[in-house]
Amino acid sequence: MSRKSFRVPLAIVAATGLLAACGSGSSSSSSSASGTTAATLQLGWIANVENAGPYTALDKGYYKDAGVDLTITPGGPSTTVEPLVASGKALVGLSSTDVIARAVAEGAPLKIIAATLQQNPTSIMSLDSNPVKTLQDLKGKKLCSQTSGQSVINAVLKGNGIDPDDVEMVPADFDPAPLVGGDCDAFVSLLNNQPLTLKAQGVDTTVFKLSDYGYNAWGNVLFTTDEALADDDSRKALEGIVKGTAKGWSDALADTDAAAQLMVTGPGKDQNLDLDQQKAAMAEFVDLIQTDETKKNGLLTMSADGIAGNVKTMQDIDVPGDDLASLFDTSILEAVYANGTDL
Repeated sequence: MSRKSFRVPLAIVAATGLLAACGSGSSSSSSSASGTTAATLQLGWIANVENAGPYTALDKGYYKDAGVDLTITPGGPSTTVEPLVASGKALVGLSSTDVIARAVAEGAPLKIIAATLQQNPTSIMSLDSNPVKTLQDLKGKKLCSQTSGQSVINAVLKGNGIDPDDVEMVPADFDPAPLVGGDCDAFVSLLNNQPLTLKAQGVDTTVFKLSDYGYNAWGNVLFTTDEALADDDSRKALEGIVKGTAKGWSDALADTDAAAQLMVTGPGKDQNLDLDQQKAAMAEFVDLIQTDETKKNGLLTMSADGIAGNVKTMQDIDVPGDDLASLFDTSILEAVYANGTDL
């Protein structure tokens, strides 16, 4: 999940003119002589196991099999995906529901078409030597939190009958050093990131997910433009991308060590990734991506109950929009799984 998952951006788009021009019809896919459609998938984060599904699909030729000549473009801490998709520089992007919704509120004609992380990995981490085991245990404690993510924490606290004033917020970035150093009792983390980093350093932690307390926000959702959804050729490419990505994740989840090995020695080679850490992180993704709903409806699914939960969460954290449910378009998933979940 992109590190921007913690953030509530002050400005979704650096250049507002990019969004204003997004209806100009710039193409984000094109047909080739081979009969495949060339398209780009823009990631929000680097080429590591967070994106093992798409890279596994690319490695195994699943996109080509579905008629798509796909280019995957890595992201990073300075990448804002929404304007790249809105302007047609990429047919599909990966981001978070709330960030996309804020871009739509600023005029971007975007739609979410599939959801990778069915459970949000945003978590509260503490040291085993001084454990904070539940949300209620945060009362009277110091919580290290990224400043721009405090609206999420406040919403979850209020939603569970806890006055945010009963928790002392300590500004922090994504480095858990303040927790280890005793500057706070708990730390806002990602389940598949900081706890694993500390474990590799011999520091044991206690962790619980905010999704256990009503924070229902899908992560690494695939999104595209209204224009692409309205075009027959682009829709076929979208179906191929969603189908290929689902198959890639199916393989990656079935053999997490192999997926980690692929990322370390292949697309993520320049990142100097640690294989053991990537194996551990990949194993954590299994339960975040594969749930009872995906076992029934297929990976990347977006159920009506899931959409309703996302809408409520966005309302709780003051995401603008009178009809947030309209942000989600399930028609591509319906086409992909028209003949069942066995792809």
